[in-house]
This record gives sequence, structure tokens and C-alpha cells, in this order.
Amino acid sequence: MTLGKRLLLFSAHDPVAAGLAKITADWSCLAHVCASADELRGRLEGGGYDMVLVDPASSLTKLIADNTLQDNLKLTLADTEKRHILRVLAANNGNKTRSARVLGIDTKTLYNKLKGYKASEDLVRKLAGQTSPPQA
Repeated sequence: MTLGKRLLLFSAHDPVAAGLAKITADWSCLAHVCASADELRGRLEGGGYDMVLVDPASSLTKLIADNTLQDNLKLTLADTEKRHILRVLAANNGNKTRSARVLGIDTKTLYNKLKGYKASEDLVRKLAGQTSPPQA
């Protein structure tokens, strides 16, 4: 089956969405895998995708439900900045130079912010792995 569309993949259980990638491998789509819910939100809001596959579907429902005005008013400035940067990056198809220009910041500043976001996500994953009970 050939679709020739832009496909966005996200798995809350698997950051590389390997299961979804296997399922869609023969679709001939330009697939992009989101490693975090924030990246998924940014890419969804940036648009440009013909299809979105999310595992589990409740993750997408949660993302949509989180977009209320009251929830946005409760966000910290750092979270709001991160969301906006990811939205602009998604809208520019990942082009960091163009995104930095749109944001009005230096490209190096954008790279440093993205590096910081990745480091904090890695730390959260590491801490979550340490606190979870061992599986038999």
C-alpha cells in the first residue's frame, strides 16, 4: 500500500515508536517519530502532516484536553517558552536556522535550549526508571 503522505508517529511507551514504524514501513510515507509529548504537541500545532498515529490513543486525547485556557495560564514561563519553540520548529519542518530567525534569537541560543530540553527529558526518564519497581 503506497500513500505518499507525511506521517507523524508517537508512542508513549516507546520513544522511538519502533512498533508504529514497523506497522507503517510499507506505506511509503515520509514518517517522523516524536520522542516526547512536547515534540508531538509542537508538531501537531505546527501542522503539515497528513496522518498522525499515536500509541496509546489516550495520549492524543490528553494532549487535546490540555489545551484549555485555564491550563495554559497555569504553565510556567519556561514551559510556555519550550512549547512555543517546539511549535515554531515544527512549523519550519525542523529547520533550526529558519526557526531561530522567526523566534528572534541566535541559532546557537536555539541549539542550547533544545539541548537543555533533551537533557531534562533524559533525566526524567532516568529517574522514572530508578523509581519503578523491578519487573519479573
